[in-house]
Amino acid sequence: MSKRQRGQEKQANCACKRSRPEPDRKHLYLVLDDWEDGFSIHKIDAADDDADLGQPPVLRLVSPAPAYPMRFAVLGSNIVIVTDPYCGQAPTLVYDTKRTGLAVGPPLPGPLVGDFHASVATAEMLYALSFCQWGQQHSFEVMSRAPPSPRTMGWSWRSVPSPPPFEEDEWITSYAVHPDGHTIFMSVLNNHNMKRRTFSFDTGHVEWRFHGERALPFQGQGYYDSTLDAWVGLREDGYVCACQVAPRSGAMRPEWKIVKEKMFHKVPERKQAASYATLTYMGNARFCLMESVVREEVEYEDAFGDCDGCMLHMTRFGLRYSHKGELQTTIDFTTSSYPLSKHFTDFSPVAFWM
Repeated sequence: MSKRQRGQEKQANCACKRSRPEPDRKHLYLVLDDWEDGFSIHKIDAADDDADLGQPPVLRLVSPAPAYPMRFAVLGSNIVIVTDPYCGQAPTLVYDTKRTGLAVGPPLPGPLVGDFHASVATAEMLYALSFCQWGQQHSFEVMSRAPPSPRTMGWSWRSVPSPPPFEEDEWITSYAVHPDGHTIFMSVLNNHNMKRRTFSFDTGHVEWRFHGERALPFQGQGYYDSTLDAWVGLREDGYVCACQVAPRSGAMRPEWKIVKEKMFHKVPERKQAASYATLTYMGNARFCLMESVVREEVEYEDAFGDCDGCMLHMTRFGLRYSHKGELQTTIDFTTSSYPLSKHFTDFSPVAFWM
């Protein structure tokens, strides 16, 4: 083969490599209330320990109701944005992270107005529970993409025909999706008598089951990891726990294990700048924990607004069982901290792995 032919072949191979699409690479999409007019969504490379939140966000959202924080949920590769959770006319937005496009969806259904807090995605549907208000029954709503039609919107809400069997004073404290992908477990707390109960909802058969007067050992959402064969979630006391998956029938008596070291709320006298810490599942027993606190040199009443009065601690870690069966973090444990402006005490920074 001549030098010219070899050169042409080399150029062809380089062109082929350049034109070959790169495999999909997941990122953390971090949602912050970091400017006075609304919220920002930042795209972060999880492999970059020097990720800079000072870079422009991928999306900025002007809040239609400055007095109330927006609500965010994930459905597939989409971030669902409830622009005003207290208004039945405000639209829902859907940000497609793959196509980097923003679509306008339908407003919240009546039962969810003012109550869009607990939501979980399964089988390409977003399930959201409304709490009991003014003596009304709890209701269960589901958002999904409607079949393409020139006369219908791309997304729609509908009521689940089987209402939750919760009492008036019961509130969801923790929830998780079963490994089967279509059964949602929920633990509730009765604010009147402080009793806890756990139920599951089968989205396929559209039915509820009672699992006894026990609760899942974590707060908020738990995530199933097949490596650990457990649900992983955060406890109120600052620890991470892995909980045995509950059976789909019968009483729930799950065992759980706790990481020995505190993962958040390590210094109790440091006031938190948000109502709670949040956890994101990144696959293969890897997680991202976020906590926002008031900066040491700043008084709590002066920490909010465009003043970088808070700090965001972002901890990425893996979990494993030791040879003794203890739950422990892996060696690639990293924590990054960033100065942060915050505007809502009842909004916690949240991230989605997509």
